[in-house]
Amino acid sequence: MSSAADATATFYQNLQACRLLTDAQLRELWGWLAHAKPDLPGMAKAINRRGWLTPYQIREIVKGRGAALKVASRYVLLDVLGEGGMGRVYKVQDTRMGRNVALKVIRKEKLSNALAIERFLQEIRAISAMDHPNVVKVYDAEEVAGHHFYVMELIDGADLTKIVRDTGRMGIPEACDVIRQAALGLQHAYERGLVHRDIKPSNIIVPRNGSAVKLVDLGLARLMEQPGGGDAHRITQEGLVIGTPDFLAPEQARNPMAVDIRADIYALGGTLYYILTGKVPFEGATPTEKLIKHCTDPSPSLLAQRQDAPVQIEQIIHWCMAKGPETRPQTPEHLAVALLPFCPAPAVGTGAFGGPNTGRYPISAAPAYAPPGYAPPMYAPPLPLPLPDPNPSSQVFKLPPQTTADDPIRRRSEGGFPVGGVLIGLGGLFVIAVLGFAVYRLFLTSDASVPDPFTNTHDVKMIRLEGGTFRMGSPPEEVGRAADGREGPVREVTIRGPFFISATEVTHSQFLRLMGTSPARSANIAAKPQSLPVEYVTWDEANEFCQKLTEKEKAQVWARKGWAYRLPTEAEWEYAARAGTDTPFACGDQAIYPTQAVYRVTGTDPLERIGDEPPPLLRFAQDVGKTEPNKFGLHDMNGNIAEWCGDWYKPEAYKEAGRDNPTGPVDSDKRTIRGGSFRDPASGVRSAARDGKRPTDRFDSVGFRVVYAPVTK
Repeated sequence: MSSAADATATFYQNLQACRLLTDAQLRELWGWLAHAKPDLPGMAKAINRRGWLTPYQIREIVKGRGAALKVASRYVLLDVLGEGGMGRVYKVQDTRMGRNVALKVIRKEKLSNALAIERFLQEIRAISAMDHPNVVKVYDAEEVAGHHFYVMELIDGADLTKIVRDTGRMGIPEACDVIRQAALGLQHAYERGLVHRDIKPSNIIVPRNGSAVKLVDLGLARLMEQPGGGDAHRITQEGLVIGTPDFLAPEQARNPMAVDIRADIYALGGTLYYILTGKVPFEGATPTEKLIKHCTDPSPSLLAQRQDAPVQIEQIIHWCMAKGPETRPQTPEHLAVALLPFCPAPAVGTGAFGGPNTGRYPISAAPAYAPPGYAPPMYAPPLPLPLPDPNPSSQVFKLPPQTTADDPIRRRSEGGFPVGGVLIGLGGLFVIAVLGFAVYRLFLTSDASVPDPFTNTHDVKMIRLEGGTFRMGSPPEEVGRAADGREGPVREVTIRGPFFISATEVTHSQFLRLMGTSPARSANIAAKPQSLPVEYVTWDEANEFCQKLTEKEKAQVWARKGWAYRLPTEAEWEYAARAGTDTPFACGDQAIYPTQAVYRVTGTDPLERIGDEPPPLLRFAQDVGKTEPNKFGLHDMNGNIAEWCGDWYKPEAYKEAGRDNPTGPVDSDKRTIRGGSFRDPASGVRSAARDGKRPTDRFDSVGFRVVYAPVTK
């Protein structure tokens, strides 16, 4: 008890010393302490509930660092907002102006480095010179007791990285407008001789109130200078990394001090690709591998990831991410104008999306550096409305005043117009157009007429799914839910269709027929029941099966151009398994063995129900297609044999997964398996149950089924 009393007494003394509470608040707190005698956590909670101090302030005061919560006498630290290589950003209260702001302080360990201090001071000077609605505004800059800091506006919003991670990829108009606004902020920096050098999604913030997008963290911005200057040599000597590998222009990877504004435009193009797809432009196991791809690989295809995107947006991304700076937009304003037609329509009279063209660039033609086949639209400022006609006409066209007796225009007008003949001609053209379109649909797009369902030449029955939105994962209250959180959080996911998925797992006979061999561990494979699902198959072998099946089937009548067989994504698998339900199984809260699912009966699992037959101790999977199909017509999604999916596996994958056709983590040491098997209890074969295995592993309880869908890579 004395220890708790000592802790609260020490905390109270620290509160008095830091002078963050008024005398009246301290007296009220003292009276409450004498009466309630709380422990330290209780005292801290009471202070926070009253709104006197933030949790961050309380933690610092407990640690005896309350004096450091005041900076330059007028700024009171409230919380930590973020941290970077050069400094830390705090949410602070400006007691003089009565507002909350953000304060960035250089790291203490950098204070002994003269070059680092100079870079930090240059950052302050660079940002202080900026005054634009799309650039974070700087209010103050000081050095107090060796601490260098500057104060800027506090933005209540989220950066693009967080937005994409939390809500999935952005819509086309919203994404284009965010990048357009960032480009306008970057144009302002360019006009003041600045290069950002670290454009990336986390440095673009979208306010929650819908106000202007903000470009932040100009900490790597430097005044433009001639390549090879003395300062460039010092930076290299320091070994400072300038830029982020995921969005770095090729020339910046080679020489970070020799770049100009076009390197920032490259990064903006990569950022636009990221927020539209949820993927970085180039994947790589290491930063070096990513940098090499930026220098050598062609820019990524947007349409492969977003079939709903206009082709012009893909061209804009390719334009921005051209390897040579001279073939990109030459200023951020060019990019902003090119994106304008794809942004949300402005509200009438607001001027919210006024054209950024200021008359300094040609209006009627694309710049000479635009990529072949694309002319970025340039729009002139709106013209004033014409004065009203003092002699208005009720007709759309008004004849000019008669100037001569023999006026051919007036003569033809007064002679009448052959309205009937024109209408007949237009009607004939309309009929021809309709017939032409019908012929086009019938003959030129006949490859899209795929039977539903169809069975291919290897006896794999394929079921067509149109796609849709469903709730992926299991809620915390679901019986049997994995304790490690691998099935959550539940989130709404959209699957784009149509696509086909096999009605059952691939069988031994189907695998043997295509591959010429079977992975089954049996002395006599030919004698093995061929209607059993193939087992002991590795992920790599399942993937190879899909590739060979694509090649063998490409000449069939149901084959679609640009489509291929593959393993289902984890999201596609669960969408297919649930078949429009949100219960543990597609058949409800319990599964009847073996009518609805094949699993290991324990007699204690609340999700299991015993059917008419006594449950045997299963030594292997059962014939495919014997369980009742779900509403999509799919068998054995729950149990019988677990199934490989195409995604990499991580237990925490749902926390940062996208919501539109998600494809899982970018790498791991395991691949996902879904559905559980005959070796699992009923709780292990739920629609949300998931696990991972190494792609080279073999199990008698793991097989696969296939998907037929458009190629997205």
